[in-house]
Amino acid sequence: MTKPLMQRLDDVAKLTGIPDLARRPPRRRPLRGLALIALALGTVGMAVTLFGGRVLLVGDGILLAGFVLSGWLPLMGPIKPWMSFTERVDELDAQIRAKAYLTALPVILFCAVCGLVGLPILAWVQQRPPAEMVALGGFAAMYLLTLWNAVPTLHASWQRGSTEDEDD
Repeated sequence: MTKPLMQRLDDVAKLTGIPDLARRPPRRRPLRGLALIALALGTVGMAVTLFGGRVLLVGDGILLAGFVLSGWLPLMGPIKPWMSFTERVDELDAQIRAKAYLTALPVILFCAVCGLVGLPILAWVQQRPPAEMVALGGFAAMYLLTLWNAVPTLHASWQRGSTEDEDD
């Protein structure tokens, strides 16, 4: 007797190991290197997109790589999520999270103000087409989200250090 399609799909999903990972809380660890790589890729990608022309799509690819890489940082990094039913957040975790985001917010604010002032000036000085400026605005938003993920993880990784290598 053959299995129904849904049970076969469940079996394939179990073979990947992802359901087991989803059932247990993640092992939080410092991710300095990954956060630095995501931050560097995002910054280089944003700088390349500002040159415009043919390198705009190259810069977009680099920025997108940093953005995707930074998306993994909150999942595995040292900062526990805001509302979690599987992970206990104590006072130390809340303090580390608060310091990390209070460090990240001025950096993000500075970059946002530079973008709000710099992009119109760039459009005026270089006489760029409107569609390219709209794309640059989207790239700037992607860069700010990269900063939102990478800077707190980087700060918390350096605050915690590598002394907390607990084997659960």
